[in-house]
Amino acid sequence: MAGRLSIAIVLLAVLLGYVYNAYVQRFIRVAGVFREPGSTELAPGEFVVVNGTINCEDLHLHEPSGLLFTACEDDVASRRKWFPPIEHFFNPSTERMKGKLEVIDPKTFEAKVLELEGFSGPFVTHGIDVIDDPEKPQGEAVYIFAVNHKPNPEHYGENGDANAPKSHSVVELFHHVIGSKTARHIRTIWHPLMVTPNDIVAESPTSFFVTNDHFYTEGLLRAIEDVVPAAKWTNVVHIRLENLGLAPDGGGGDSAGVHASIALEKLHNLNGLGHGRGGQDEILVTGCVDGLLHVGEIRGKKESDEKVIRVKEVVEFDSPIDNPSYFRDPYANGTFDASGFVSTGPTRGIDFFENKGKESVLDPVMVWKATPRSGKKERDGRGEQDGTVAGSGKNWDVSLLFQDDGRRLRTSSASVLVAIDPKEEGGRRRAWLFVTGYQASNVIAVKVDL
Repeated sequence: MAGRLSIAIVLLAVLLGYVYNAYVQRFIRVAGVFREPGSTELAPGEFVVVNGTINCEDLHLHEPSGLLFTACEDDVASRRKWFPPIEHFFNPSTERMKGKLEVIDPKTFEAKVLELEGFSGPFVTHGIDVIDDPEKPQGEAVYIFAVNHKPNPEHYGENGDANAPKSHSVVELFHHVIGSKTARHIRTIWHPLMVTPNDIVAESPTSFFVTNDHFYTEGLLRAIEDVVPAAKWTNVVHIRLENLGLAPDGGGGDSAGVHASIALEKLHNLNGLGHGRGGQDEILVTGCVDGLLHVGEIRGKKESDEKVIRVKEVVEFDSPIDNPSYFRDPYANGTFDASGFVSTGPTRGIDFFENKGKESVLDPVMVWKATPRSGKKERDGRGEQDGTVAGSGKNWDVSLLFQDDGRRLRTSSASVLVAIDPKEEGGRRRAWLFVTGYQASNVIAVKVDL
């Protein structure tokens, strides 16, 4: 009997040791429990504030035009009043819900607000995506998809239902001609499977993916979703539109001609989305709290197919990460290629719940870049090693590009690299790193080494 008890104790100790090494240690590191905020030193002229870009959650580089697209707010306090993604439902008045689409010129660092034609809001911005208009020459016009977290009239309206969701979160679709001052509203898109939409990756004007970053919209169970890795309740939904208009008879509303299916599920805290390397088959999905970048492959080639995402590789970062991007090095050569995945998040994720509602607080940030490890090849947009698709995050070198103690930027949720011609830097390989945050007073740009 004593022998069996000893064996049981040993097995329990081994199990607890495994759990500690596999989960607890990583949680402590990623959450930044003992991490002290740092701040990258920059020379004069290497730090720029992009004025007029308030609380911009997401940021995208449209390579054909060389322009950056983002969705912002008009009031720095807006996220504290109403922002369902962080459980802020304090003021459902739509009077100040005047989100904006903006275009940033990375050469002049100036932002231009687009006039929204045929759209009057409310507009509470979150994730976006930008793709070329397939019926125009590349770089001439784009479609802009934008998440909108507007208050639900079924909850807040006259004789409202207290059990109805507080937010009626939808996706707005716009069309913009590059160089013009306007974005024309095409339609609003909604489906019951879109519960807590966060970020978007579009394949075409009528096909896109959107993350549901939580199963619960508020309360204790939502908090459990954030911190318990076993709470794998989030998913990615594939949305397919029958056409870009509403039903011929005008019926059906926001859900007219909208079809949806689950493309990826049973993973923890899925959040940001991004386009991958080469072609349209690769998609990036972040497991935010866990600091994981899931590199996926889209299955289902036809426009009418129900698409699914197969995760083929996972890259580990040492902080929570939000909206990812892929930097394609335009000056790559046979000896140096700086291409890689870029993502950003809080230095101390452990402080999120305490800080999110404060008017003035330092929320330090970190920006990371993952590049293929030496000896790992990239072929046709797929990471390969010895001729097989890579399946381990160990194939990537992850380095810290930039960090801030919160004095230059409060929170970070998206980051994009824009390469600088080496001739302008005396042969040095450098880039402008644009970083934004959902509670940041402005987008910032810093010059970094690649």
